[in-house]
Amino acid sequence: MTSDGGRLDFAGKRAMLMDVAGGLYALKKTLRSDVGFFEKEFMYKAAQEGAKEFLSGVQDVTASNDPKSIIEFMLGLYSLRGYGEFKVLSFDKDTKTVEISSPNTAEAWSFKENRDLQREPVCTYTSGMLSSICRLALVKGMGEDYEMEVFETECVGEGKSGCKFVVAPEEELKSRFPKYDRPKLSLSEHELKLNEEILVKNLELQNLNLALERQVRKRTEELWRAEENYRSLMRLSPDPVVIVAMNGRIHSTNASGLRLLGIEALEDAPEFNVTSMLTDPRTAWDKILWLLEKEGTIGGLEVEFTRTNGTKVVGQINARFADLLPGRCVEAVFKDVTDKKIMEEQVKEARSETEFLNDLLSHDIMNYAFSALHFLDKLWRSNKIAEEDRHSLAVVTKDIQGAFELASSVRDLTKIKSVSKDDLIVKDLKLLIVEATEDTKRMFSDRRVRIDFERHMEPRYVRCSTLATRMFSNLLSNAVKFNTHEEAVVEVTVDNVVDNDTSYWRVRVSDHGKGIPDDEKEKVFARFHRLDTTIPGTGLGLFVAKFIAEASGGRIWAENRVSGDHLQGTTMVVLLQKADERDIARMPRRP
Repeated sequence: MTSDGGRLDFAGKRAMLMDVAGGLYALKKTLRSDVGFFEKEFMYKAAQEGAKEFLSGVQDVTASNDPKSIIEFMLGLYSLRGYGEFKVLSFDKDTKTVEISSPNTAEAWSFKENRDLQREPVCTYTSGMLSSICRLALVKGMGEDYEMEVFETECVGEGKSGCKFVVAPEEELKSRFPKYDRPKLSLSEHELKLNEEILVKNLELQNLNLALERQVRKRTEELWRAEENYRSLMRLSPDPVVIVAMNGRIHSTNASGLRLLGIEALEDAPEFNVTSMLTDPRTAWDKILWLLEKEGTIGGLEVEFTRTNGTKVVGQINARFADLLPGRCVEAVFKDVTDKKIMEEQVKEARSETEFLNDLLSHDIMNYAFSALHFLDKLWRSNKIAEEDRHSLAVVTKDIQGAFELASSVRDLTKIKSVSKDDLIVKDLKLLIVEATEDTKRMFSDRRVRIDFERHMEPRYVRCSTLATRMFSNLLSNAVKFNTHEEAVVEVTVDNVVDNDTSYWRVRVSDHGKGIPDDEKEKVFARFHRLDTTIPGTGLGLFVAKFIAEASGGRIWAENRVSGDHLQGTTMVVLLQKADERDIARMPRRP
């Protein structure tokens, strides 16, 4: 700080009071208590002495005969010093009373900035400074014991918009403000007050210490219980739980882990290292650490390692980083899936072999049955067969038809499991129905079958499963099978409908059989459900048909051929989605 012609040159920046006042405020904030009387008195006196020393270096500070100008000049010096901006609101020379305001004293500003509002005014240091300034300006020749007192009426530290101070002799303040009371204490009284506050603070610190001890004891007990629970879980876990250091050394494990490793205690193998057990020791452990660094945890990672007795073990690891040792470590739970992997391979081989046998048997049985039906049809038409032998021929034909139907159902059941909406083809609906018609007539070559269907129509392309022909074959076969008339007549019609903004071709297959009761119309599509057990069948035909329709993105249901009378026959309704031009151009057509 320098002086130049009675003017002080300062940086003009606001600075926090990094002095005794700031230190006391920080201590009080730490202890979460208001500033006590002793601290206020100390700061008040410190400010008075500081002002006397500071202003003593200002030449000609009292040269002017205008006390108000002197006060404003000295306040300007403190403003430059960073103690706030001050304004003289009123000045009464006779009563030696000065009213001063400030929107941002250094003390109140710090309380406001820290959002730590107080119940009482806080500008004690500023009050002491104002007391000395006004004394220098107003009181001359009154002796060192004569003081100007200060009463702060409003304070930013209390949440006000600004601070207001009234500086006057003590008697004037008492007459204007009944609340004003700043007793004069002797040094011994100061000591007693200080000792009292020290005692209170010691008690507060003791209580704080006791509270901290209780917290530490509580946390220690919680930690002990958590560790005991963790050890208990490790002991009870049926799966091996292993704590591994970052270099791969096994630090601890439970009984299941010891059995898996093939040792009785880790002390028997102090240098036991997980990397020496892994099938690929050079990269497997590094891969585990890399995945943990990347993902944070590992779930279901499959690894293979070798026991101490040389046997191979396949397992799945769930792991995470933990702080259970000095430094970071890996906590892992190992699940032995060796037997599971062996069983999976066995099941896979058995499934493959079963599928092969199903394909082989179904294919061969159907070929043999189809060939037999072909020759039986010729015999049936032959005039050389006596009428009394035709009954036996019909029985044989029925049995072969049953074998053919059973083999077809088995074949269809093995195939429909792999059918999905992603594996559809585009085909002409007419060709599907014609193929199904021919299959049905071959199966019932011993009967008069008439399937009325308009063949000469424009192509009606549908998106359907590769098994769509089997769906229509099953519907037509049922229509013939459950028709007891001498001639089995089936009507097949096709029209277009729109359902939920989607265009479909609707196929209606109507028979003249004995019909299906209304409460059975949904049940007939269930697996192995047979409405009439006197007629040979597997109970799979309609189940397969429903699966194929839904896999094609369509639907199937049963209705009465004659509304309200189920005894007049049944109509099976199938909806198959129309194929648009893009489907026709994009999707392969199959014969």
